[in-house]
Amino acid sequence: MIRILERCLRSFVCFLFFILVIYNSALLFQEFLQPLFNPDINAKELCSDCTNTLGFEHIYVINLDFRIDRRKKMEALGNYHHLNLDIIKAINKHDTVALSRLNNSNLDNGVKACYLSHYTIFESIVKNGYESALILEDDVDMELNITNIMTEVHHNLPNNWDMLYLGHCAVYGNRYFQTNLTVHVLHTSGHPQCLHGYVVSAEGAKKLVEKLNIDNPNDRIDMDIPALIINEEIISYSIYPPIVVQFKGVNDFSDVSPTIDGVGTGTYPLMNSTLRFLGYDPNVKDPNTLNIPHH
Repeated sequence: MIRILERCLRSFVCFLFFILVIYNSALLFQEFLQPLFNPDINAKELCSDCTNTLGFEHIYVINLDFRIDRRKKMEALGNYHHLNLDIIKAINKHDTVALSRLNNSNLDNGVKACYLSHYTIFESIVKNGYESALILEDDVDMELNITNIMTEVHHNLPNNWDMLYLGHCAVYGNRYFQTNLTVHVLHTSGHPQCLHGYVVSAEGAKKLVEKLNIDNPNDRIDMDIPALIINEEIISYSIYPPIVVQFKGVNDFSDVSPTIDGVGTGTYPLMNSTLRFLGYDPNVKDPNTLNIPHH
């Protein structure tokens, strides 16, 4: 009888131990997955009321008012990811009054308009006192789980950043460093080109307004900014693989260089495209684009 009781007691103790192990493991597993499946918790710690802006204080979208086709795509992205997008009117290359600010420059009017569109946003960030702002051009696509990715990035991004590229052209001259990111990696920006998706901090915006020669720029803005990065006047980091890329359709011509068709001009493919998930196909002509006049 005693032996039976001892066996029962041992079995009961083993059972309790097994339950405790499972319980503790479940807690650890929940703690690990919580940032991925409930990103709002960590995002609120980073910036109050920034859960709809990917942890930053503001999101700008640069859009020419006649590019209704691109605006619709950006609104689709914003609706799916529950983002608060501030869609602002880009400078038109035919706006001679606005472009007179760059009259000393010999650049093409399309390049000037692009330069001024980005520069005025830097001024807006400073004027509004935003701690950080994501700047998107209107021809982008995003990773389907961009919110989860950015939650991880925020907890691994060095505190001294002026700029953060969520995607860019020309990946070279970069220095990678150790992070706790699950899939993506962070690296110092070597010579990033294209400005379709990047973030500027408050300090970064002040530096860009001060250091960029808006009266007489020598080159495209996506070349002048890398020059500041190379000279270590701007501290910039990049995410790789990119989580924001250009999305070019077969009849989606560039507004800066109108002779360039959209086919084959994108940057790098996404792991999981939001626009493709929503039914957009870059190989199929967009009926909205067909109605857009060439400016």
